[in-house]
Order: sequence, then structure tokens, then C-alpha cells
Amino acid sequence: MQKSKAHTPVYTPPKQTGFYLDPRTKILFMAFISTLMIFVYENLMIDTLITVIALLLLLSNAQRRIALIYGGLFACALAAKLFQGTVQLPTLLNVISVLLIGLVIRLFPIFMLGYYTVRSTKTNEFIAAMLHWHIPEAFIIPISVVFRFIPTMQEESAAIKHAMKMRGIQLGSKKARQNPALYVEYRIIPLLLSVVKIGEELSAAALTRGLGGIKMRTSITVIRFGIYDALIALASFALLGLSIFT
Repeated sequence: MQKSKAHTPVYTPPKQTGFYLDPRTKILFMAFISTLMIFVYENLMIDTLITVIALLLLLSNAQRRIALIYGGLFACALAAKLFQGTVQLPTLLNVISVLLIGLVIRLFPIFMLGYYTVRSTKTNEFIAAMLHWHIPEAFIIPISVVFRFIPTMQEESAAIKHAMKMRGIQLGSKKARQNPALYVEYRIIPLLLSVVKIGEELSAAALTRGLGGIKMRTSITVIRFGIYDALIALASFALLGLSIFT
């Protein structure tokens, strides 16, 4: 009588719950918005709609502080733009204000989408999306390292700031006012050393995970388009139509 063989359990990837966008949707939407902001000029309605979409995406990823900062600055720039002709400023101040307002209105929506894309996309999801597009690994490896580099660098910067605060060296303190170069030295030099170390460690981690190998790398990450990706596509077509007919 033959013994029944034990079946090896098959790994089932967890299903995505809540609001989730495919990494390919994020990249394509950001490329579309960047192109639209370049070719569409002086259309405050489209700029505002793009900003609202970017704010909603940031809030969906629980990035309330960043959404508040960027949204507040955009609202101030938009209000200054609407009331620009009511106040007469000296020529130099007027030129500076026009440039700053234009930069905030044109670039901040792109910055918000870029921040959301980097912070909401996991490295394994990004790699899986790029492999679906048959992107060369010479491009995938550096970008995947960047996706982990930015959050890690922010953590190191926060740790350095906390260590300086414990020693009484912080921006606006008595020591910083007496010796500003000391503040810069204690903040910048450790951060630069950490950046070099982080870059080396993340590059080694990427290689040990199979990136850059001879054989084709497999992935257990499942990415697929869903209802929210379709909504982003509809929003893109709506923005394109508004840019053409307004």
C-alpha cells in the first residue's frame, strides 16, 4: 500500500485591500501630468484639478502632513495669482512674485505626484512592474535602489537631528546662533557619510536579491489593474479633454 505524498502548500499572494494603484498606473499618470503641465499654459482650472487629485492620492496614503504643506502653499499661490493685479508692487518684487507663483502652480502638482509615487510604491512592486514592461535591468537596479534610498535617508536625517537636539545644537538655539558653521558641520557631514553608506548597502542588498544575475529573476508579487486604475484613466481622459476644449 503506497503512502500518500504530502502536498507542498502553494503560496497565495495576499489580495490588495483598500485603495491601491498599480505601479504602472502611477508612472504613466505622472508622465501624463508632467507632459500636460508643460504644454497647457495659464489654465488655472486644470492646475487646480490636478492638485486636488494629487492631494487625494497623498491623503489615501496617509501623508497628511505633506498634503497640508503642499496644498497650503498651492492655495496661497493660487490666491496670489487671482489677486495679482489688485496690488501694485515695485518692479523687482513683482518679477520675483510672478516667478514664485508660477513655479508653485506649475511644479507643485508634479512634486506631489512624484512624492506619492515614491512613498506608496514598494520596491518589489516596482521591479515586478518593470519586468512586465521588459525594461532592462540596467535601468531597474538603479531606480529600485532609489526607491529605498529616499525613505532610508529621511530616517537617517531624523536620527541626526534628534542626536543634535540632545546635545543642544538645533536651528535657532544659542549654540547655532553663536557658531552657524558648527550647526552645518554637525548636520551635513554625518548625513553625507550616511548617504554613502546607505548607497553601498542598498546596492549590495539589490544584488543579493537576484538583481543583475544571469538567470531571469522571478517574483511572487502580483500586480494587476483594478477599478481605481480605471478611475485614474478616466480622470486622465477628462483632463486631456478639458485641456483641448478650454
